[in-house]
Amino acid sequence: MDSQQTQRRQLIRKRPARTDKTLYGSRQICIDLDRATYDDIWHDSKKVRLLIETMIAQTPEIFPAEIQDGFVFSGRLRESKKMPGIRLRQIRVGKDGVAYTLRPSFVMPWCAGTTAELEKPLLLLAHGVQCWLVTLAFGRNDNFWDRHVTRLGRNSVVGTTINHRDSLPKHLAADEHHVKWAGEKGYIATTAAQGCLLGTALTDEADVTHLQQAYGVFAEEARELSPDYQPQTVNTDGWWATQNAFKALFPQITVILCFLHGFLKVRDRCYKDHELHERIWNVYHAEHIRM
Repeated sequence: MDSQQTQRRQLIRKRPARTDKTLYGSRQICIDLDRATYDDIWHDSKKVRLLIETMIAQTPEIFPAEIQDGFVFSGRLRESKKMPGIRLRQIRVGKDGVAYTLRPSFVMPWCAGTTAELEKPLLLLAHGVQCWLVTLAFGRNDNFWDRHVTRLGRNSVVGTTINHRDSLPKHLAADEHHVKWAGEKGYIATTAAQGCLLGTALTDEADVTHLQQAYGVFAEEARELSPDYQPQTVNTDGWWATQNAFKALFPQITVILCFLHGFLKVRDRCYKDHELHERIWNVYHAEHIRM
């Protein structure tokens, strides 16, 4: 049997810095709209305008800020070849007339299918099921499902998790997860709050410069929602680079040492004082300062 060389995806550790000219993705606005409402109003510009104006008042964060200066319709796009019967609309926003495409929420990006069709396959993929198994169960092909998984990383984690600027967390937790990246060591700078991951970014090194860039992804996305966002505290381990990175990103933030790492330092230096260990853990479980 002739051996065939397997093609592998090339991983690039050193990517060029992204600028306004290198940003990818189309200007698209996903609006909350089910299929029944789509069939009822999508052909009527007046009804669609009323819907958009209502959504601007209720959820302004999903629209560009320039839409406050007004918008005009520029027609419907051609019918999708992938999804017969689906035609996206386009509007022009603000004084400069920048074009944005309106996509109903029941339609997946790139018109790859409806959310109802892809809900269960994506749920399986989220739990680690291999693409080839999903292909056996739901059809398509392995590359189709792999693309849907990787596309999730294109979205703003903060923007898709938090609906309003007032919901931005005041207290954060941050740490780096050590991983193998393209055969070499890398770090995933992770930011969490209120039981939810709000930022993950890969970086080559765990020094201040690289961690500031990695955690800066969370800071940039949070400030897109609230330009003056300033968290009060961040809980970290004792790594100085993590602490200094957050101080550089949020100058007024207070760095708090993780309780577990603080306890481990005490344990390593007073490893025979078991009574002290117990007292420290009692502090952790105390409901108020007197306990």
